[in-house]
Parts: sequence; C-alpha cells; structure tokens
Amino acid sequence: MKTDKDSTRCQIRCLPLTDYELVNYTRGLVIRKSVFIVLERYRKRLHCGPYLCWKYFFMQKLVGVVCGGYSGEAAVSANSAQMIMENIDREKYEPVLITIDQTRWAIETESGQSEIDRNDFSFVMDAHKRRPDLCFIIIHGTPGEDGKLQGYFDMIGMPYTTGGVLNTSLTFNKMFTTSMLKRMGFHAAGGVLLNHPDELDAERVARELKFPLFVKPNEGGSSLGVSKVKKIEELKAAVDLAYSKKSSVLIEEYLSGREVTCGVLCEKGKYKALAITEIKTKKEFFDYAAKYQYDQTEEITPADIPADLYAKCQSISEQVAAAFHCQGVVRIDYKLDEGVFYIIEINTVPGMTEFSLVPQQAAAVGIGKKELITRIIEGKIQ
Repeated sequence: MKTDKDSTRCQIRCLPLTDYELVNYTRGLVIRKSVFIVLERYRKRLHCGPYLCWKYFFMQKLVGVVCGGYSGEAAVSANSAQMIMENIDREKYEPVLITIDQTRWAIETESGQSEIDRNDFSFVMDAHKRRPDLCFIIIHGTPGEDGKLQGYFDMIGMPYTTGGVLNTSLTFNKMFTTSMLKRMGFHAAGGVLLNHPDELDAERVARELKFPLFVKPNEGGSSLGVSKVKKIEELKAAVDLAYSKKSSVLIEEYLSGREVTCGVLCEKGKYKALAITEIKTKKEFFDYAAKYQYDQTEEITPADIPADLYAKCQSISEQVAAAFHCQGVVRIDYKLDEGVFYIIEINTVPGMTEFSLVPQQAAAVGIGKKELITRIIEGKIQ
C-alpha cells in the first residue's frame, strides 16, 4: 500500500467516524504514520453511514482549470491550461482540467471524461460528487473573456480568478474600451465602428481616418481576423474578413512606434506591474502567426527603453488595471511613439503558455510560474 503524501490525502478524504474516533485518530496522525493503515480500512467503508469531510484539514483546495471556449483561440487556451496544470503548487491545490466547448462541458481525468452538472458546476470523480473551490479561468475569447462565464459563476456562487462581468465584457469590446480610456485621460487610437459590412462608407472612412488603417473584429483576440489596410481599395475585403469572426468591425488608425506590453498582477485591490516586453516582428504587424510562431518574433524582456519611460509605462498599466477593476493577472498592449504610450488593448485573460508574455514578464521580476499561479489564486480566495 502506498503511504506517500498524495495517497495519504486520498485515504483520509472522507471518513465515517464518531466524534470519539475522530479525536483519537487525529492524535494518532500526529504521533505515528502507521495509523494510515487503519484509516485506509475506514475509507473502504464509504458506502455506509454519515461521512465526515476533512477537506479543510487534509485536502488541498480543489481548483478547476477551465479552458477551451467557443472561438478560434481554443487551442491557445488548451496550451495555457497545460502550463498551469504542470506548474500549479500541488501541495496547496488539487487541480482538475475542465474543458468547455460548443458540444459539452467536461472534466478530464486519467480514467476519462466526466460531464459537468451546469446547475452547480459539479462533477463525479472517483464515485464522489465534487465541486471546485475556485475556477482558474484560462479561456481566451468567448465565453471566458467576455463576461458570459463570469456571469454564470456569479449566479451559482463560484469564485474565479478573473475580473467580474463588467470588467471582462467592457474590455472585450475594443470600441467601448477605447472610448472609456479616452474619457479617463489615456491615449488611444481613433476609430470607426461598423455593426455590419453594409455600413461601410469607404469615402467617409478615408475622410475621417488616416491611412494606413487596422481593420479588426471589435470583439476577439489573438489578432484573428485583423488586417492592415494601406489604401481605400483594400477596405471592403478587410471588413468582410473581420466580420466573418462573428463580431462588429472596428476600423482604427495605424499607430507608428515601438510595440510594448506590460502585465499587471492584481491582488485584493493592489496592482503591481510586471516587467515590460518590447515586441519586434518580421511580419507586417503582430498577427496570430507572429504571436504563436516564435521564429517570426523577437520578444525583449525587460524592454530596452529609457528608465523614465519604463517607469511611466508601469505606472500607466497599474492605473488602467485599477480604473477597470481588473483582477487576477492582465496584460496591457501599447504603441510607444515620441514618448507617448497609446493603449491598444487590455487583455483580461492573457496567454499563459510556456512561451507567453506574462510568464516571461513575471520571471523578469523574480516571480516563477508556480508563484505566479499561486498569487493569482490566493488573490481570489477569501
């Protein structure tokens, strides 16, 4: 019989003990490990009598690592979830991988899949009904980055690691985000919103905005459906491509300058900027291929920019995270032009793969992957 730490936790998870037995066995746990042999015998009797849960004494917090989603970013989400599963502190947490897609919600275990009960987000594992103590949302795009999943979790009382419904739904909409940023005094690009391709008035766009332009889905990430347009004749095809991603379309002025990004760790109302990364790509712009085909891009962390601008960017990032009530970890993307930081996007569920920007930025300030994951979780545990 195995008596290592992990199997010990399994053996004493739920026991049909009287109060008298509970006291004696607790003393025995402190005195000698051989008591686990006795506890194993009691574990085999789980089918009868009242069960006593020792969850807060002997079990780690059950953390649901929720990945997948309904968008083209599902593959990146799966890679982010894999990094979390590999680096989470298993002394503190018991992680379970939960995949959400259009066809099913299920947990992944060594013995196969188990369906999620959507009434309370519970599932059956090892013949017992379980429910996460907290969910680590790592779905990029809908429904994990646009407020839908957050609203569902709020309704069933499930804690989660990201910002709430308002934070995620607002920042997922690029036009709303840009409008709010400008009202708050931050710098952002000018743009035109189209709810349907038929609304495109190319001549009006040419009058109001300066070429080149970026045409992108108003809701979405990973630069999917984004085009750089250099002349008016290219507008219609770019709008059609962006609209194919099931979103309204945002046409923005191209911002020249250096592309930089800064992660922010948000812990119980405190905001701490991570290191800044400068992104240099061989592509026309930092598109999906440049983000995930790493031979196309050079990512410099920490960014080689003057110290005063470095501090300014970190300060702006903390201010933005606080203004939008961000939680967990977020990443804010900028264009730096003549000393001015123009905000491109606020990512409330940034990539967490082995090669993603946020883990790089955390490592540059002395925070390893395990500590980063722990701080994100502990920031939301009451």
